Amino acid sequence: MRKILFYSTLLIFFSVIVLFRYQLGEGLDAISMFFLSEPTAEAVVVYQSGFHFFNTENPEEIALISLFSIGLIGAVFGFINLGSKRAKMRNGYLETIVKERTSVLEKKHLELQAQNEDYKGALEHIKEQNEEIETAQQDLLTKNKDFQEALEEIQSQNELLDLERNRLRDAKHIIQDQNRKLLNIARGLDQQVQERTEELSISNNLLKEKNKELDDFVYKSAHDLRGPIARFKGLSALIHLEYQNGDDISTHLDHLQHSANQMDSMLTRLSNVYEISARPISRQNLKVDAVLETVFELLKTEEQYDHLDIMIDNKVKNTVLVDPSLLHLILKNLIGNSIRFYDPLKLQRWIKVDIKQIDNTLNIQVSDNGLGIKLDQQKKIFDLFFVGSEVHKGPGLGLYICKLVTKKLRGSIILNYSNAEKETMFEANVPLGEDLF
Repeated sequence: MRKILFYSTLLIFFSVIVLFRYQLGEGLDAISMFFLSEPTAEAVVVYQSGFHFFNTENPEEIALISLFSIGLIGAVFGFINLGSKRAKMRNGYLETIVKERTSVLEKKHLELQAQNEDYKGALEHIKEQNEEIETAQQDLLTKNKDFQEALEEIQSQNELLDLERNRLRDAKHIIQDQNRKLLNIARGLDQQVQERTEELSISNNLLKEKNKELDDFVYKSAHDLRGPIARFKGLSALIHLEYQNGDDISTHLDHLQHSANQMDSMLTRLSNVYEISARPISRQNLKVDAVLETVFELLKTEEQYDHLDIMIDNKVKNTVLVDPSLLHLILKNLIGNSIRFYDPLKLQRWIKVDIKQIDNTLNIQVSDNGLGIKLDQQKKIFDLFFVGSEVHKGPGLGLYICKLVTKKLRGSIILNYSNAEKETMFEANVPLGEDLF
């Protein structure tokens, strides 16, 4: 069909060229006649008819027109046939596409049907689930109702619990307060027990100390009292014999009197020890000078101190609140001890008594340059019946009484001894009453 179309196209092209050349020659002559000279009626007719393709009177033109027509018909037929084939091909392509699309649509349709079946099954399942959900909702509503009732019951129970909780809180506060009080009482009791235990421990230690002192006291008392009694017996027997013989017994009577005085002094000191421990403290407002005067008046009857230089410096001129008898014992025993243990080998023999008030305490210092105290005896100097010198014998009660008195008054007494200068100083501190005048 393409060949027919090709040949028909060539025929048409050839016919058109021949016909055009044939008509063009006549047309050019007519044109030149029309434009180059004055146109005539014949030239105008020729010009008008020079471009007409159809001239029935000329057989050549009829043949050319026939060829042109045949070529045109062949070209039209070729184009129609070619278009028909293209249309068939297009239709075939379209049919193929339609078939493919149809196949795809059928598959889709089948899939949709299958999905519809699945959807129907799912819908049935959903319906069943909806029924179950509705049933569950009904059960849930019932349970919600029961839960609401239970919640109301719980709220009422909570209110009761709140009331009980408040009561328990109040009771807890009361119990805590009671516990605090009990704890304070327990702490107080513990403290009291501790204090009482400490007091008992101190009392026990004091009791042991007192028992030891009592043992020493009984032993020393019996020993020291036996000496004067033995002398009494011996002197009495001697006096009786000499009196029968008519001899002078005055010397023996003097010795008898001296032994009696020693026994009386010892009994007085022992009585002082007992009184210090037994009787209560009795403070009085007094002047220290008055106590010093009574001390020296008593010492004159017991000791000779004309050979000693006694220097007294009392800076306390106002009255003080103190027990006069206890203060008298401290001064008498300290001063008497210094008088008794003087050093006869020294040219200057002196005793210094310094008294002053420091805050609310009476400070007493008694110093001397007497025989002194050995180092190994200094720790025992305040013990009961301890005698530190072999030259002068005594009962060993003076410093013990001073320690006992200061301890009873909650004061203190210490020994300060200088080995280089052989000077002895006893320092006693006696607390005074709260009011000073």
